[in-house]
Amino acid sequence: MLIVTLILLVVLYLVAKIYLSGPDLSIYDTPVGQTFKSKDDDLEANKRLVNMLRDVKQQATASRSPIKGMRIVRKFADELSDDLETDTEFQSVMANGVPCEWAIGPNANPNTRVLFLHGGAFLFGSSKGHRKFTDKLAKISGGVVLSADYRMLPENGRHASINDAQQAYKWLLKNSPSSDNETTPVETLMVAGDSAGGNLALMLSAWSKTGAERKPDAVVAFSPSTDSTFVSPTLKSNAKTDKILGPSLGLVTKLPESVKAWVATCVLRANPANPLLSPLFQDLSNLPPTLIHASSNEILLGEANRYVNKAWASGSDIRFQVWENQVHDWHLFNMGYGSANDAWSEVEAFLADVFLNKKRDEP
Repeated sequence: MLIVTLILLVVLYLVAKIYLSGPDLSIYDTPVGQTFKSKDDDLEANKRLVNMLRDVKQQATASRSPIKGMRIVRKFADELSDDLETDTEFQSVMANGVPCEWAIGPNANPNTRVLFLHGGAFLFGSSKGHRKFTDKLAKISGGVVLSADYRMLPENGRHASINDAQQAYKWLLKNSPSSDNETTPVETLMVAGDSAGGNLALMLSAWSKTGAERKPDAVVAFSPSTDSTFVSPTLKSNAKTDKILGPSLGLVTKLPESVKAWVATCVLRANPANPLLSPLFQDLSNLPPTLIHASSNEILLGEANRYVNKAWASGSDIRFQVWENQVHDWHLFNMGYGSANDAWSEVEAFLADVFLNKKRDEP
């Protein structure tokens, strides 16, 4: 019996090491990126957010039920934009079977389109909760934004979110809010996502080269996850400074690599080293112009850094901006404060540059 157990453990270790862990990309760990200093009012914003998250955690813990706790967290996430005051119009729509929501600003160009994928660790989040994001993207792009409510964990495996993102992307290529059952090909296309949604946005960027009729003209990823195998060096080094993801993923980072691989496989119900789950492992050559934002404090910094270095080595146009001492996904959580405002200004400048270059290249 002991021999059988030892053989089984060896087999599980080898499968995790060879099949579930992905290639060693530590050669791309050299720190890069344009760095931005924090602003005076960031501390106030961070304290406000940490207090809110503490209250939600206490409520979820007090429920003494994983199911009820998840409902509390999802309700919090769905209400993140309830205080939004805007003239943007929001419309529900089905995109190839995927529930989505249009964000349409005044005088929006329906042929300039943005596909947005919300964050939430693939567990929570929604178009409704991320309306601050889609409202902002609609305003700075001058186009219409399609926000996808992709299927999430634990009700579905990770491949469901991938399929939904791909279907929404294909639908957006030919549909606008005013399509009225007639196809209207897109002229300018952007894909954006925050955190887990950033993972999906970067996945679509490489996948679209062969899986769709065309690539996006621009991609923006806010605090993205790029590697589902959990081996980035900042998972440990930034565990204490990341006030949002650190507490929940801190225990995972302490596990042996082979154990982490199996845990990820069971949770995701998919191979974490699959390039569709881990965009870092995709072919990163010939990507569209891409802007990636990350905080110096967050555990996902290392994944973004590796992605950028690999994309640069592959010849792609990637711009990487690192913001000091921000919370994960500060663009949403701290919207209206100094560094969040500055970060959004950088996104607007990036899009203006990309769209201008596109016009110059048109015959």
